[in-house]
Amino acid sequence: MIKTVGNNRGFSLVEMMIALLIIAISFLALSSAMVSAISVNIGNELRDASVRLTTQTAEVLLSLPFDDIASCGIMTYTEAPDYNSAYQYNDGNKCLGPNEGDYKKYPNPVQSVRNAQRNFNISWNVSPLSEDIRQITISVAYRNNGEDHINNAVIYKHKTL
Repeated sequence: MIKTVGNNRGFSLVEMMIALLIIAISFLALSSAMVSAISVNIGNELRDASVRLTTQTAEVLLSLPFDDIASCGIMTYTEAPDYNSAYQYNDGNKCLGPNEGDYKKYPNPVQSVRNAQRNFNISWNVSPLSEDIRQITISVAYRNNGEDHINNAVIYKHKTL
Protein backbone atom coordinates (compact mmCIF):
# COMPACT_ATOMS: atom_id res chain seq x y z
CA MET A 1 0.00 0.00 0.00
CA ILE A 2 1.34 3.41 -0.97
CA LYS A 3 0.94 6.30 1.40
CA THR A 4 0.69 9.76 -0.03
CA VAL A 5 2.05 12.75 1.73
CA GLY A 6 -0.40 15.57 2.19
CA ASN A 7 2.14 18.29 1.30
CA ASN A 8 4.33 17.18 -1.59
CA ARG A 9 5.18 20.59 -3.05
CA GLY A 10 8.90 20.57 -2.03
CA PHE A 11 10.90 23.81 -2.03
CA SER A 12 9.70 26.80 -3.93
CA LEU A 13 12.04 28.72 -6.24
CA VAL A 14 12.09 31.68 -3.86
CA GLU A 15 13.16 29.52 -0.93
CA MET A 16 15.93 27.97 -3.01
CA MET A 17 17.18 31.40 -4.14
CA ILE A 18 17.26 32.69 -0.54
CA ALA A 19 19.22 29.61 0.57
CA LEU A 20 21.74 30.11 -2.27
CA LEU A 21 22.10 33.80 -1.37
CA ILE A 22 22.88 32.93 2.26
CA ILE A 23 25.46 30.35 1.17
CA ALA A 24 27.08 32.82 -1.28
CA ILE A 25 27.40 35.51 1.40
CA SER A 26 28.97 32.96 3.77
CA PHE A 27 31.53 31.95 1.15
CA LEU A 28 32.43 35.59 0.47
CA ALA A 29 33.04 36.19 4.17
CA LEU A 30 35.19 33.07 4.42
CA SER A 31 37.22 33.95 1.33
CA SER A 32 37.92 37.43 2.71
CA ALA A 33 39.18 35.88 5.94
CA MET A 34 41.38 33.46 3.96
CA VAL A 35 42.96 36.29 1.93
CA SER A 36 43.69 38.18 5.13
CA ALA A 37 45.20 35.08 6.76
CA ILE A 38 47.42 34.42 3.72
CA SER A 39 48.65 38.03 3.74
CA VAL A 40 49.54 37.85 7.44
CA ASN A 41 51.25 34.49 6.88
CA ILE A 42 53.41 35.90 4.06
CA GLY A 43 54.38 38.83 6.30
CA ASN A 44 55.41 36.39 9.02
CA GLU A 45 57.49 34.33 6.58
CA LEU A 46 59.27 37.48 5.36
CA ARG A 47 60.00 38.50 8.94
CA ASP A 48 61.31 34.98 9.66
CA ALA A 49 63.61 35.21 6.63
CA SER A 50 64.79 38.62 7.85
CA VAL A 51 65.60 37.26 11.31
CA ARG A 52 67.37 34.26 9.77
CA LEU A 53 69.51 36.57 7.58
CA THR A 54 70.33 38.70 10.62
CA THR A 55 71.43 35.64 12.60
CA GLN A 56 73.50 34.22 9.74
CA THR A 57 75.21 37.58 9.21
CA ALA A 58 75.97 37.83 12.94
CA GLU A 59 77.54 34.36 12.90
CA VAL A 60 79.79 35.28 9.97
CA LEU A 61 80.84 38.58 11.55
CA LEU A 62 81.58 36.97 14.91
CA SER A 63 83.77 34.36 13.20
CA LEU A 64 85.97 37.00 11.53
CA PRO A 65 89.18 38.24 13.12
CA PHE A 66 88.66 41.35 15.24
CA ASP A 67 90.64 43.66 12.95
CA ASP A 68 88.89 42.48 9.76
CA ILE A 69 85.42 43.63 10.80
CA ALA A 70 84.32 46.85 9.10
CA SER A 71 81.04 48.50 8.20
CA CYS A 72 79.65 47.01 4.99
CA GLY A 73 76.56 45.46 3.47
CA ILE A 74 74.93 43.30 0.82
CA MET A 75 72.10 44.94 -1.08
CA THR A 76 69.76 43.73 -3.82
CA TYR A 77 66.61 45.71 -3.04
CA THR A 78 67.28 48.82 -5.15
CA GLU A 79 64.24 50.85 -4.03
CA ALA A 80 65.33 50.91 -0.39
CA PRO A 81 66.11 54.38 1.00
CA ASP A 82 69.59 53.32 2.16
CA TYR A 83 70.53 51.40 -1.01
CA ASN A 84 74.24 51.45 -1.83
CA SER A 85 75.17 50.05 -5.25
CA ALA A 86 78.71 49.26 -4.03
CA TYR A 87 77.32 46.61 -1.70
CA GLN A 88 76.71 43.84 -4.24
CA TYR A 89 76.65 40.12 -3.48
CA ASN A 90 79.69 39.27 -5.62
CA ASP A 91 83.48 39.54 -5.72
CA GLY A 92 83.23 43.24 -6.58
CA ASN A 93 82.19 44.00 -3.00
CA LYS A 94 85.69 44.15 -1.50
CA CYS A 95 84.52 44.90 2.04
CA LEU A 96 83.26 41.29 2.23
CA GLY A 97 86.82 40.05 1.86
CA PRO A 98 89.84 40.50 -0.42
CA ASN A 99 89.84 36.98 -1.87
CA GLU A 100 87.72 35.61 -4.68
CA GLY A 101 84.61 33.92 -3.31
CA ASP A 102 84.81 35.56 0.14
CA TYR A 103 81.31 36.92 -0.37
CA LYS A 104 79.90 33.36 -0.37
CA LYS A 105 80.42 32.98 3.37
CA TYR A 106 77.74 35.65 3.86
CA PRO A 107 74.05 34.77 3.47
CA ASN A 108 72.51 35.29 0.04
CA PRO A 109 70.23 38.37 0.21
CA VAL A 110 67.83 36.89 -2.37
CA GLN A 111 65.62 34.45 -0.49
CA SER A 112 62.80 32.21 -1.68
CA VAL A 113 59.61 32.94 0.25
CA ARG A 114 56.53 31.03 -0.89
CA ASN A 115 58.26 30.07 -4.14
CA ALA A 116 58.93 33.72 -4.99
CA GLN A 117 62.36 35.33 -4.96
CA ARG A 118 62.46 38.21 -2.46
CA ASN A 119 65.22 40.81 -2.16
CA PHE A 120 66.65 41.79 1.20
CA ASN A 121 69.27 44.41 2.05
CA ILE A 122 71.75 43.45 4.73
CA SER A 123 74.01 46.09 6.22
CA TRP A 124 76.09 46.42 9.32
CA ASN A 125 77.74 49.33 11.06
CA VAL A 126 80.77 48.80 13.28
CA SER A 127 81.37 51.18 16.19
CA PRO A 128 84.40 50.85 18.46
CA LEU A 129 83.39 51.03 22.12
CA SER A 130 86.95 50.59 23.36
CA GLU A 131 90.22 49.16 22.09
CA ASP A 132 88.95 45.65 22.81
CA ILE A 133 85.21 45.84 22.06
CA ARG A 134 83.24 46.68 18.93
CA GLN A 135 79.51 47.11 18.64
CA ILE A 136 78.04 45.81 15.39
CA THR A 137 74.54 46.90 14.41
CA ILE A 138 73.04 44.62 11.75
CA SER A 139 70.03 45.76 9.72
CA VAL A 140 68.03 43.64 7.27
CA ALA A 141 65.51 45.57 5.17
CA TYR A 142 62.74 44.28 2.92
CA ARG A 143 59.45 45.41 1.40
CA ASN A 144 56.02 43.84 1.92
CA ASN A 145 52.67 45.18 0.70
CA GLY A 146 54.22 48.50 -0.26
CA GLU A 147 55.77 49.08 3.16
CA ASP A 148 59.44 48.99 4.12
CA HIS A 149 60.37 46.80 7.08
CA ILE A 150 63.68 46.59 8.94
CA ASN A 151 64.95 43.99 11.38
CA ASN A 152 67.80 45.26 13.59
CA ALA A 153 70.16 43.43 15.91
CA VAL A 154 73.17 44.52 17.93
CA ILE A 155 76.09 42.22 18.66
CA TYR A 156 79.41 42.80 20.39
CA LYS A 157 82.79 41.47 19.31
CA HIS A 158 85.60 41.28 21.84
CA LYS A 159 89.19 41.28 20.64
CA THR A 160 90.10 38.07 22.46
CA LEU A 161 87.11 36.09 21.13
